[in-house]
Amino acid sequence: MSNIEFGTLTKDGGLVDVKIIKQSDILRCPQCIMVSSHYREDGTCKCDDKEEQAMMIKKWGYKKSDFKKAGK
Repeated sequence: MSNIEFGTLTKDGGLVDVKIIKQSDILRCPQCIMVSSHYREDGTCKCDDKEEQAMMIKKWGYKKSDFKKAGK
C-alpha cells in the first residue's frame, strides 16, 4: 500500500506538520485533490462538505456542478 506524505519544509530542511494519507484515499476523492487538509482523519475527502465546496469554488475555480453525484 502506498502512502503520500505531506508536510511543511522548514528553512533548515526539516519537515513539520506531517500528515500521511493513503494513495487509495486520494484516488477515491472524485476530484483527486492533492491538499492534505481536504482529507479527514479517517481518509475520507471533504467533497461532500458544503464549507469545503464553497472554498473550492472560491479559491480553486471549481463549479457547483463539479460536486453533483454521478447518475443524478
